[in-house]
Amino acid sequence: MNIRARLRREDGAAAVEFALIAGVLAMLIFGMLQFGVAFFQLQNLRAATREGARAGAVGATVGEIQAKTQANALGALPTPNGIEVRYTSTGTFGGVPIPAAASRACPPKGLQTVNSAVQVKINLNNVSPALKDVFIVDIPLIPPIHLENAAISGSFRCEGN
Repeated sequence: MNIRARLRREDGAAAVEFALIAGVLAMLIFGMLQFGVAFFQLQNLRAATREGARAGAVGATVGEIQAKTQANALGALPTPNGIEVRYTSTGTFGGVPIPAAASRACPPKGLQTVNSAVQVKINLNNVSPALKDVFIVDIPLIPPIHLENAAISGSFRCEGN
């Protein structure tokens, strides 16, 4: 076989092409996995806030709401201290904080309005230390996405007890 025939052969071309693309492919796959874990944890905490707000809407105390939210967070919240419970009668978020000593989150039926609601809020700074790194999504070639300063909230209308 002469030299020209050897130079035209494409033995190993596929291996070289794979080596060139493998790094980019690995970054893409691991970035998607990291984003998926962060999204799962956010959904988990959203569900926990909704469960806490639902408990408050049917007559739970602030302590019971915090305990229910913490229990439904599947270990993401080490203490109930970072769980904020609020009451609003206007339908907009950011109502009046309810003190822990309050007997119930919702007022009696006669004092409620159409928009009376219980709101539960979790700041992501209060999650367990093991999860803090999950909320910084760092995909190569893209600036890091910081979610650790975000807040997650859930709201349920008071059911008039």
